[in-house]
Amino acid sequence: MYAAINAWSFPDMISADEQLTRAAAAGFAGLELVISDAGPLRPDTPPAEFARLADRAAELNLRLVGLATDLFWQFNYASPAEADRQRAHEVTLRLLDRAAAARAGALLVVPAVVGKLGEPRPRVSYADALHRTVEALSDLRHEAEARAVTLALENVWNRFLLSPLEAADLIDRINSPYVGFYLDTGNVLAHGYPEDWIATLGGRIARVHAKDYDVNKPGPADFCVLGEGSVNWPAVVNGLRAAGYDGPLTYKGPGEPDDICRRLNNILKGEGEAPAEPKMGGRSSR
Repeated sequence: MYAAINAWSFPDMISADEQLTRAAAAGFAGLELVISDAGPLRPDTPPAEFARLADRAAELNLRLVGLATDLFWQFNYASPAEADRQRAHEVTLRLLDRAAAARAGALLVVPAVVGKLGEPRPRVSYADALHRTVEALSDLRHEAEARAVTLALENVWNRFLLSPLEAADLIDRINSPYVGFYLDTGNVLAHGYPEDWIATLGGRIARVHAKDYDVNKPGPADFCVLGEGSVNWPAVVNGLRAAGYDGPLTYKGPGEPDDICRRLNNILKGEGEAPAEPKMGGRSSR
């Protein structure tokens, strides 16, 4: 395993070349590129540009570890509108082409949004979201296989795939080496435990976002500096090694890149400490 960083961790609108330069200067071994409608890399950026970035990364001794995007929050495989579902399919093909050109190996996917944090009503029924996700991935798996790019389904706060058993079952139903799981250690702690998800998912894990989360603070403020939250990093690293995972631990969030890289490398060397037991009393569970 090795330390990587997501491009969203850098200031908005700096070029992809500058992202590479800053990642390498901070000591990271990998960078996860980001595609958005408003960023330096967009869905219509030519594949040749991604191939050039891969070459530039190699010159800097960096790997491009994947592509991430915020587009699946706008439309996804389970959207109530058929036009949005078709758009999600078309965008997936476009991004798979760019991930292949970048030699990135993985595309982060949010397959469905049953609801966002704070929304009191679902956008789509859970059953429909699951059915449509299976239907879409059963088709798209062939496109991913043809490009040797893994569709990596991330656990985000979308009120979908809320347990590791359910996530494992979905991946097994698709039954492709190019459909896997993108584990976010911080996101899990809102409703579970990263080490438990790792033990259940095992070899289905395709990528890992390394984020920390303090369960003693309310709401989105729970996300915190690596090593200062509730993630049991020794259990996470040992679990990933036991599962045979040797890919990147990719940080996504604020902070100074030099400090983040140092913390990630300490975690990988086994110098991260298990969190202290939370104090009891005063605050009810949520």
